[in-house]
Amino acid sequence: MNNLFFVYNNTKYIVELNENKPIIYKEVDGIKQLLSEEEKDNINKLLNSKYSYIYDSTTLSNLVFKNSAIDKKEYIINFLNWLEKIIPQDCRTNLYRNVQTLRTTTMPDTNLQKSVTYYNEDSRVAGYNTSNNVLMINDKSLQELWKLAQQDSNPNEFYYRHYAKTILHELAHMASSNYNNETGVSLCGFDRYPAQEERDKNRGLTEGFTEILSIIGVPNTAEISSNYYIEASIINQLVQIIGYESFIRAYFSNLRTEPMEDELNELIEDPIKCNQLFRDIELNYNVRDLCSSQNILGNIQLSLLDYFDRKLELMSYDSTIEEISSALQAYESMMITPEKLKMININPQDYLGVADSIAKFDAIKTKCLLNLRDNKKGIA
Repeated sequence: MNNLFFVYNNTKYIVELNENKPIIYKEVDGIKQLLSEEEKDNINKLLNSKYSYIYDSTTLSNLVFKNSAIDKKEYIINFLNWLEKIIPQDCRTNLYRNVQTLRTTTMPDTNLQKSVTYYNEDSRVAGYNTSNNVLMINDKSLQELWKLAQQDSNPNEFYYRHYAKTILHELAHMASSNYNNETGVSLCGFDRYPAQEERDKNRGLTEGFTEILSIIGVPNTAEISSNYYIEASIINQLVQIIGYESFIRAYFSNLRTEPMEDELNELIEDPIKCNQLFRDIELNYNVRDLCSSQNILGNIQLSLLDYFDRKLELMSYDSTIEEISSALQAYESMMITPEKLKMININPQDYLGVADSIAKFDAIKTKCLLNLRDNKKGIA
């Protein structure tokens, strides 16, 4: 599945990488055509609409949480302490610098909404602005959150958990951000703004890993309810392949994707394939709000399975049966399936290749189990 595509305003657009830069074509009557200058401008706005100094956090039912509690040091300190513990000691520079000047502000709905037509205008967004180290909270969403909480058996607990998860998401952005006043360059997680080159753009990777941190830090917040569920699931698959350490260090030290690329290339020495994977992840994030057909997500999962297959092959030499079985189960639980897409109100038929990736995983799993049995290792 080499020709990636997405549909926007009823037009099918083909995406190709040329020297690490995406080239966009449109398809008319089955024929690939160049875009006009106006079309190029429109697609460029689409693919860069979320790219700025502000990092958004949209949560369950597009709700954000109370700003007043953020100012209470006795409350926020728990989150900061948790972040400090998970960040390697030599990667805490951003955390310590930013926490000294962090400010919070409440913003009206209109100031935080997107203006582009493909974004849900009803979304309520909390954001962290890397250029001025400000955490922005939309205070008008609180009543909606509380109404939603009434449907839970423990409204107060429900309200607190989802509030806490959003605050931790924003504080993780803060702890991974480095803004240079002289150059105007902002580093946040794996991302750089403004970008010098395409591989500096890793907003999807950054938001996905940030969401993973917030879910880990605030247990019992269902991943399926996360607005970044797809991004987090993709990264969780990557974590199953190369481990957590490379991600945590690269995220908090602003190392872009190089540490993860190095580890992937140790499994399969193919820098072009590796770079394509991370560009696909970013492209998938950029078109996430389009309710239309695409094959990018399926392509990502198919590509990730190549690396996972190689990892299993290496594990077969020195890992126990239990370790291999556990790796298979963990990876399978992280995959995005047609059933999971339905649960987040996405039509699986619009996501070509997802079902193919599930079939490919099943084939890899079957092959792995057969090899174990052939070696008389069998899985209990």
